[in-house]
Amino acid sequence: MTKPLAALPLLLAIGHASAQDNPKRWTLELETGFTAPRYNNAQVPKETGTNLDLAGLVGKNWRTFGRVSLLYQDPKGGTWKLLVAPFRQSGSGELDAPASFAGKTFAAGAAKATYQFDSYRLTYRKPWKGGWAVGGTLKVRDAEIRLEQGVTEASERNVGLVPLLNLHKEGVLSGDVRYEFEMDGLAGGPGRAFDVSLRAKRRFASGTTAFVGVRVLEGGADVPRVKNFAWVTYATAGVSLPF
Repeated sequence: MTKPLAALPLLLAIGHASAQDNPKRWTLELETGFTAPRYNNAQVPKETGTNLDLAGLVGKNWRTFGRVSLLYQDPKGGTWKLLVAPFRQSGSGELDAPASFAGKTFAAGAAKATYQFDSYRLTYRKPWKGGWAVGGTLKVRDAEIRLEQGVTEASERNVGLVPLLNLHKEGVLSGDVRYEFEMDGLAGGPGRAFDVSLRAKRRFASGTTAFVGVRVLEGGADVPRVKNFAWVTYATAGVSLPF
């Protein structure tokens, strides 16, 4: 037997041990379900704009949504998470009275509203005490409010970076079913932002985890350019795929 062939069993043994010492650290998470606004009010600009009921214009009916996350468990026990969460709803309703929005005047009557709040987040957290993990999130928001009526159209768009606190906890709910709580949130200054999720989940022999839960997204800003606060409720379901 040549020396390279003689070394093959040793190389295979080392490779097997390395695979055992390096479990799957990446997880792709796909989340979908239904979402509906509880309220969504906006004034653009704050001092002269009309307080618009965007939820009434867009409609409070349930609609589908989708979110994608990529997670990485580092060797030191920390978790990195990249989230892409697009959100856009539009619909037509009635303005009860003439309205001023973004410097333009809209007559009472039918109007179309579009509300966009796309969110891109990078999170890092580490284990803390009592099963909790604590960290921070950098959130990039791409938001737009648009109002249309015939040939009259106006919009307010804002892209910004928001730092948030991240809290996470997971534990046994019953038998093979676990619970998972997660929050990105911070309040103070001219606004606030909270994304709170509670799930029940179960892992299968294949390694795939399925989950169902609820999510609440609440917050907004109160600045001279715009005053906008919204509450959106989610009924969620999805899978986590390790690799």
